[in-house]
Amino acid sequence: MNLRPLLVLPPLALGILGFIWMTTRPDPQVGAPPEAELAVRVQPVVRRAIIVRAEGFGRVQAEHSWAAISEVQGRVLTVAVGLNTGSIVEAGTVLVEIDQTDNELLRQKTLANIAAVEADLAELSREEENAQRLLLVEQRILEVAQAELARVTALLDRGAGTQATVDTAEKSYLAQQTSVTNLTNTLSLFPARRDALLATLAVRQAELAEAERALEKSVITAPFRGRVASKSIEVGQFVRTGDTLLSLDSTAAAEVTAEVQPSSFGPVVLSGVQDPFVQNSSFDTSQFTEALRRAGVRAHVELSTPDRFEPWEAEIVRLRGTMDAATGTMGIVVRVADPLVAEQGLRRPPLHTGSFVRVVFSSAPKPDSVAIPRHALHMSDDGKPFVYLADQENRLAIREVLPGHVIGSEVTIQSGLTGGESLVLGLPSPPVPGMKLALVPVFAAAEGN
Repeated sequence: MNLRPLLVLPPLALGILGFIWMTTRPDPQVGAPPEAELAVRVQPVVRRAIIVRAEGFGRVQAEHSWAAISEVQGRVLTVAVGLNTGSIVEAGTVLVEIDQTDNELLRQKTLANIAAVEADLAELSREEENAQRLLLVEQRILEVAQAELARVTALLDRGAGTQATVDTAEKSYLAQQTSVTNLTNTLSLFPARRDALLATLAVRQAELAEAERALEKSVITAPFRGRVASKSIEVGQFVRTGDTLLSLDSTAAAEVTAEVQPSSFGPVVLSGVQDPFVQNSSFDTSQFTEALRRAGVRAHVELSTPDRFEPWEAEIVRLRGTMDAATGTMGIVVRVADPLVAEQGLRRPPLHTGSFVRVVFSSAPKPDSVAIPRHALHMSDDGKPFVYLADQENRLAIREVLPGHVIGSEVTIQSGLTGGESLVLGLPSPPVPGMKLALVPVFAAAEGN
């Protein structure tokens, strides 16, 4: 019996059973694909006190500098012991003495001339007194001569006298009258002679004052406590009028003209008050410093070195008043008191003249403020600023804000953010509102610049 044709039945049966199973089984349960999430960096929006800072650079200069310029000529007799460049001298220290023998001789000569004029004045006073006494006598004699002339004239009228007697009496009267007139004229000249002598005395006294002043100028003393910045004098050297002998820098205070960009300094002032400047046709230094004082702006000076030292508190004293033509910076002058005094417990070296320093200006803390990174602020096509936020469901949201001052790498927000929001940093791609976000937290700044 041939069974080979039956061998096709098992595969055929399996195929039919497989087809039936495949066509009659239920459809598999297929779920919805998961929603895509965009990973973004976020930081919380916090309200904090913001201190706005700006910095400038400059070199230290002495608040007061003094140059000893010779006002007389002569040979240097003495120089203060230890007087060298860099040494400290106290106020009132005799620095240089210049030989003034010629002026001393002139002084003695002037004193002798004054004594001679004073003697002439005394002699004139005595002569005037004698002339006045003599005038009294001559006037008495004149009265007697006048009476004698009247007597002989009366006798002649009665026929008891002669004309010769009358002529003699009249001659005596006229001669005495001439003497009285001469004495009167002499006395009238005494005031003019006295004025001439007094004028001569005034000239001699002026010469004496000039000689004494020259002697005073021959001794040069330090007007204040300072450090010797330069010295070009030695004992025995001959100096002429106008020669610079040495120079002093005051140690009481130092000044720094900090070169600051107006764009960075503006927020420091404007963060304190809305309108700190005086509305006037001009703006001088006093108004500038007053505006900074009202705004609560402070300054300190730091050494521009790799090592970190304690800063010096500084006082803002004035505005230079001009802008640097090359850099466009404005100069703000600050004052540091006692730059060479080392306070116990502070790690800082003396602040020497010529040091290159950094001046940091700080505004008063503005509490309860909001500031965000500048790159987190965006601008819409119609020019409205906005930020991206992550809402409570971690979805992208867009919110319009009102920005304020730019503070370094941050910008203040006046309205639109209240604090507690999750700020999206950078630009989501694509920025579709409502899209799911995968949040990557970053640390926010603890305080403003």
